[in-house]
Amino acid sequence: MNERAKDGRTTTDEELLVDYAERLERHRTGRRAVQIHLSQLRPYNQRPHHIRIIKQVLEPLVKRFDAGIYQLWNNDVIALTKGASEDDIDVYVRHIRQMFKDDPLFSAPPSPSRRPPAFATWYDIEVEWEGFVELARKHMDDRRKSNAQAAAAAKTGILEEGRGQLISPAILEKLEKAIISADLANVLRRQQVFAIIPGAKPAPILTELFFSMPFLAQTVAPGYNVTADKWLFQHLARVLDARMLALMPRQDYQPMLKNASLNLSLGTLLTQEFLDFDRATNNKERGPLAIELPAIDFFSEPEDFAFARDFLRERGYKIILDQVKYQLLPQLDRDQLNVDLIKVIWTPALYDDCTTTQEERMQAAVDRFGRERIILCRVDSEQGLEIGGKLGISLYQGRLLDAMAQGKAG
Repeated sequence: MNERAKDGRTTTDEELLVDYAERLERHRTGRRAVQIHLSQLRPYNQRPHHIRIIKQVLEPLVKRFDAGIYQLWNNDVIALTKGASEDDIDVYVRHIRQMFKDDPLFSAPPSPSRRPPAFATWYDIEVEWEGFVELARKHMDDRRKSNAQAAAAAKTGILEEGRGQLISPAILEKLEKAIISADLANVLRRQQVFAIIPGAKPAPILTELFFSMPFLAQTVAPGYNVTADKWLFQHLARVLDARMLALMPRQDYQPMLKNASLNLSLGTLLTQEFLDFDRATNNKERGPLAIELPAIDFFSEPEDFAFARDFLRERGYKIILDQVKYQLLPQLDRDQLNVDLIKVIWTPALYDDCTTTQEERMQAAVDRFGRERIILCRVDSEQGLEIGGKLGISLYQGRLLDAMAQGKAG
């Protein structure tokens, strides 16, 4: 939302900007502003999570230069600073531009007939105060017009309701309340990833932390298969992810984050809850934390996946692509994915294929990604270890490995 509560009513960022700009008439010295024209980007690069992360990028300006950050009605962002030079601000503008380097605004080839619009407009408030105030007032008027048009469209039924498969409100409400009130220690699952060296016991290198949605659903609503309803499952998974991110920074949970991975959805990473989690956990204390993202998110939302991956890497996280079907491995581009590890799902069909016609193709795929970068997961039989060893894979996860580590198998 681009609105804030003030004196019992809703105040827009444009109104706040006008109010502040007008009061600068006698305090212009050292004031400088930049308008970042996110509205010039493609719509898929102007989603709410992009705005949230951009504001976080600009946050140091708030602390160093008493900056105000304002999101305008068209998704442009204005930063108004005190005592900052243009170079001080441009560091962050260039950072934001780099985040969207693949947008056609920047990636389209130059052309004599095409002059790309400016990505940033600068204002020296000392000498341009009147013009800046007029600009702020215009944006305030544009916001009001936009709101009025949206309200009129809603009344006439032009706006569409959010699409999605209809679900039982009673089941949804019951599950949401259970997630909010449940003792999550009962549904927290931990499963280690092991390195296997011939002649040695499996050595744990990473612990995956996740909450079991099916277990919780069967406890609260027996007989209801949440995985059968994709929309419902995704919605509840995000609710559960948000609860996890709120709990993990607590003192009693935080030690679990050392040498760990969190299984999250792409949608969760692009929320305020994750930004709050990132601020609340200390990378130096917990060490590098890995985030596991399902492969389906890469295929369905490649731009968002790349955006989130680059953001995570900047913040010091490792990225694991989870739930990769082995048939897809030869088709994946390692450079395009640009992740640290890949989890390939074990299935007996992999053994069958690699002992008949597909061994050479799978071997080439494993070699291309790097044998030390692939985790064969869900391994529950010796065949998984056999074929993984044949392909040169050294990292494994699954019930068989859990049993081996406890001395109950192999």
